[in-house]
Amino acid sequence: MPPPAAPQSGPPADPYAPYGTNPPYGTAPQYGAGQPYAANQPFSAPPQQTPPGGYGVPYPQVPPPPSGTNGFAIASLVFGVMGGVLLGYIFGFVALSQIKKRNQNGKGMAVAGLVLSTIWSLVICGVIGVAIVAANNDTGTTGTTGTTSGDDTSVHSLRIGDCLNDLSTEDEIEELPVVPCTEPHDGEVYAEFKLTETSFPGIEAIEKKADPRCADLLKSYAPAAVDDPAVDTYYLYPTVESWAGGDRAVTCIASFDPARTGKLKG
Repeated sequence: MPPPAAPQSGPPADPYAPYGTNPPYGTAPQYGAGQPYAANQPFSAPPQQTPPGGYGVPYPQVPPPPSGTNGFAIASLVFGVMGGVLLGYIFGFVALSQIKKRNQNGKGMAVAGLVLSTIWSLVICGVIGVAIVAANNDTGTTGTTGTTSGDDTSVHSLRIGDCLNDLSTEDEIEELPVVPCTEPHDGEVYAEFKLTETSFPGIEAIEKKADPRCADLLKSYAPAAVDDPAVDTYYLYPTVESWAGGDRAVTCIASFDPARTGKLKG
């Protein structure tokens, strides 16, 4: 026998919902207030466009490499080293003119040549100046009739009061060095006389006449020298050739051993 059905715990389900009254119509929901439209904004100006930039500056052209060394620059340097002042200057200036036009090397050499030429010019001028000053100091008058040159002088141009060096014992003498009497010297011209013969008398006859005559003339020129053992007589006389040319002069010279300074007379 089946068990008895369990009792239901709740009210019986109403299979059909009761017809109720329709819910009352409520007020229609109000629509929310619409948001006011924003005021029309003014149209903004379109963005200003930046004008395109100008064309770029082209890159500078690279200069071509130097085309060798200028020959005049080399020549200027060489002559500057050697002391060729004039050519050093000329080549130097020509080189500087050409180097820029021809795009060459050598500017430094050209400038060095000009500088060296300038230095040589100053040195040369200095040497000349010193030589002139020295000559003026050395020459001066050695007497009112004395020769002032320090160079070799023809025996026919010697004058009384000239101081001489290098008195020679050679048979023929054409020149003797005239020096300032303030310097050591070997002799001094003190007299001159003329031979009166119409034809060449010969060397022995000339010597016989010249020895005593020059000794007497030394007494009148410098009496103290006659007794001076360091002073001797020396004379120049005509040769056959010079006699034919009209030479008649005998030149008396006081020779010194050792050499001395100062004038014999006075």
